[in-house]
Amino acid sequence: MHNSQKEHLYKVLVVGDLGVGKTSIIKRYVHQNFSPHYRATIGVDFALKVLNWDSETVVRLQLWDIAGKENFHYTIKKH
Repeated sequence: MHNSQKEHLYKVLVVGDLGVGKTSIIKRYVHQNFSPHYRATIGVDFALKVLNWDSETVVRLQLWDIAGKENFHYTIKKH
């Protein structure tokens, strides 16, 4: 980032039921990668996507992958 650029950080919570593809969507968006193998998220995972919005602006998306299992929903209330 150059000194003249503005930087914005957005925290995005990705929530949904167990097994609907939250992690797959995030991995595809951030890493251009898709795995057909299912692995449940335990608690919270994070990913960062940096976008050069224009010549003056950098946008950082902090994607929070919240576990779909019901006993992890307390995490949403904590953050």
